Amino acid sequence: MSQIPKTVPSSDLQQPSAADSGTVISLERQVRITAGALVVTGVVLGWFVHPGFYGLSAFIGAGLVFAGITDICGLCLLLAKLPWNKRRPA
Repeated sequence: MSQIPKTVPSSDLQQPSAADSGTVISLERQVRITAGALVVTGVVLGWFVHPGFYGLSAFIGAGLVFAGITDICGLCLLLAKLPWNKRRPA
């Protein structure tokens, strides 16, 4: 779990979704899904709309490199603040 920053407690990574469907998606997996979707979106928009959208894919790639080197993932910090990743009162 090298992409997860040290500021997010590991106990918060396996929280159930807001829909409480019984499936749990870890925060690291959410980061991978989001980053992959943004890269594909940037490539598709760059191919069909305007080449400037390739910058989106480059930005996400640079963020992943930064996260790998520093062990601080900005996307992880943003996703951790979303409602379905918050602890619910018991």
